[in-house]
Amino acid sequence: MIIDTKDVKNEELYKLLIGSVLPRPIAWVGTLDKKGIPNLAPFSFFNIASVNPPVVSISILNKLDGVKKDTLINIQNTEVFSISIVSYDLVEKMAITGKDYELDVDEFKVAGVSCLPCKKIASVYVGESKVTFECRLHSIVDFGDVEKAGNLVLANVVAIHVHDNIIEWPNIDMLKLDAVARASGPYYSTIRDKFLINN
Repeated sequence: MIIDTKDVKNEELYKLLIGSVLPRPIAWVGTLDKKGIPNLAPFSFFNIASVNPPVVSISILNKLDGVKKDTLINIQNTEVFSISIVSYDLVEKMAITGKDYELDVDEFKVAGVSCLPCKKIASVYVGESKVTFECRLHSIVDFGDVEKAGNLVLANVVAIHVHDNIIEWPNIDMLKLDAVARASGPYYSTIRDKFLINN
C-alpha cells in the first residue's frame, strides 16, 4: 500500500503518523504565563536536535479549532520553559495534565506534583522528575493556523537536573530513570526491554 498524504483525512493522517513513529519520548513541559500562573502539559513530539550547542525540539500541535495551545503561547511570551522526563511512577499524573484546562488552572496542583523554580531561567519544573532540562527558546517554526498544524519549538538547554542515584558520570542508568514513551492510540510503553547488537 502506498498512501498519498494529500488524499488522507486529517484524523487518519494523524493515526498513520503516530502509529508509525514510535515509541515517542514525552516532554513534560513547565511554563509560566504572563501573570505567573504555572502551566504543565505533556508533548510526545519531542527529541534532541543538537549536542553542540545542546538543543532540544518539541512540536506543539494546534487545537482542533486551529488555536495555539497555552504552552506555546507561554513559551512565545517568556522565551523559557522546562522539560521534565516522565518516569513510570509519574505516568498517571502526567496523563492528568494532558487534558484541556482553563487558562487560570495550575496543572501542577491538579496532578499533585511539586512546582519548583528553575535555577537558570524564570520558569518552573516537576520536582519529582528524575531528569529535567531548563530551556531557553531558540526559534519556532510555525506550520500554520489550522487544526493539528505543528509549531516546532527549538530551544537551547542551559541546565540539566539529574537525580544523583540514576547517574554514574556521565552515564544515566536508563533502567533507573525508567522513562515512559507514547505509543499509538491510548497506549504507552517503557524502555525496560533492552537488548544489545554486537557489530
